[in-house]
Amino acid sequence: MRDENFIDTHRLGSAFIAYQLERLAEQIVAQGNDMLDAAGITFPSRAVSTVLFIGEHQPTSTADIARALGQPHQVATQRVDLLIRLGIVERIDDPDDGRRKLLRLTRQGAAQFEVLTAQLAEAGLAFEALFEELGCNLSAVIQRAADSLLNAPLLARMKGN
Repeated sequence: MRDENFIDTHRLGSAFIAYQLERLAEQIVAQGNDMLDAAGITFPSRAVSTVLFIGEHQPTSTADIARALGQPHQVATQRVDLLIRLGIVERIDDPDDGRRKLLRLTRQGAAQFEVLTAQLAEAGLAFEALFEELGCNLSAVIQRAADSLLNAPLLARMKGN
C-alpha cells in the first residue's frame, strides 16, 4: 500500500494530475534504477535512452541523439559527456568530415548495451502485465492525454465549463 498525502484524498485532487504523474514517474525511475543496478549496468537511468539510441544507430552524433530523443542539445551533450567519463561511449573522427566527431559504444558500452536491451525487453513485458492489471495501456493513455491537451489546452477546457 502506498502512502497517501493531502492531495491524494483532497476533493480537488484531480486538478493535481501533474503532481500525481510526477510521483509515479519518480517511483518508476527509482525501480528502474534498482533494475539497472541488479543487472550490473553502470550508467544511470537518465542515460538509458541515449545508450539505446547510440547502440542502435552508431556511429552517430550528439545532434542526432538530441533530435531523435526530443531533447535540447545541451542535455544530450551532458549525457554523452557522462557516458564518455564512465567509459561507455567514445568519440571518433567522422570519416566524411574531419571537423566532426561521432559517437560509438566502447567494448564495455557494447557489453552494457546487450544487458540493457535484455533488461528493457523484460521491463516491457512487466509493464504490459501492469497495463493488463490496470485495464488500460498506460503509455497509450498518457500519449492520448498529451495529444488531447495539445488540441484543446486546459484553459480552453476550463472556459468551456
